[in-house]
Amino acid sequence: MDTEVAVAALGALAHDSRLRVFRMLVRKGPEGVAPGEISEQLGIPGSTLSFHLRHLVHAGLIRPERRGRSLLYTLRAEKLSELLWFLGEDCCQGRTELCAPLTARIDARLQETLRDERRPKVLFLCSRNSARSQMAEAILRHEAPDRVEAVSGGIRPERIDPLTFRVLEEARIPTDGLEAKDLGRFLGKVPIHYAIVVCETAHEQCPRIWPFAQTLLYWPFPDPVAVRGSEEERLESFRAARDAIAARIRAWLRAEFPGLERERRLRAGREGASSRR
Repeated sequence: MDTEVAVAALGALAHDSRLRVFRMLVRKGPEGVAPGEISEQLGIPGSTLSFHLRHLVHAGLIRPERRGRSLLYTLRAEKLSELLWFLGEDCCQGRTELCAPLTARIDARLQETLRDERRPKVLFLCSRNSARSQMAEAILRHEAPDRVEAVSGGIRPERIDPLTFRVLEEARIPTDGLEAKDLGRFLGKVPIHYAIVVCETAHEQCPRIWPFAQTLLYWPFPDPVAVRGSEEERLESFRAARDAIAARIRAWLRAEFPGLERERRLRAGREGASSRR
């Protein structure tokens, strides 16, 4: 790759919206994505998106493909590799200490999960990170605060549904710190021991972005956000999801951390004795 081509590629990525589009196409891989889906998921108006897509195509980073009646955009993986090689081989000018292998830090984080089992990190995944994965994060924190670290993320995160907070607070489960988070915050950046997928959509996506954790589990639960009806009917669907997730987490904790129940009883006994003084 010559300097002019590299500058065009780097310039195309030097924009927030184009970088978000590019990251989405990297995740999707050869399957490709239709412009309408990109616009919907990233919240970029169609006319603006068209401009950004043309810019990325001109830079050689993506390509449009006609498949039947559908127009899809896909990553040009070979051009991304050429750009990375240019940065590593040309810009580093032979100084290998400046240009470590691209995946070195990802590999190091995966190795870290193998070495440190003291307080494993559990990542709950769903498509929007608006209900099920948020419930799971809060419930696991409540059930095993000292044994595991719980987080959650979504493939295309949205605002947390208010009923998520409501049903958690009904069960006296703290909701402090809950926020919608993009999966990209964790991929290869945080050592993850367990990635637990709680919805079908995320499960379909995971094979393209795996591996990034030591263990992948699939726990699908019906989506309470999809339920239509009165507020009470929707509330019942959220309660049902909460209770199903809580039961699954408790069963998993008993199997994965057999000493946890004994620790919980001892802690409850100490707290009870302290309150009686």
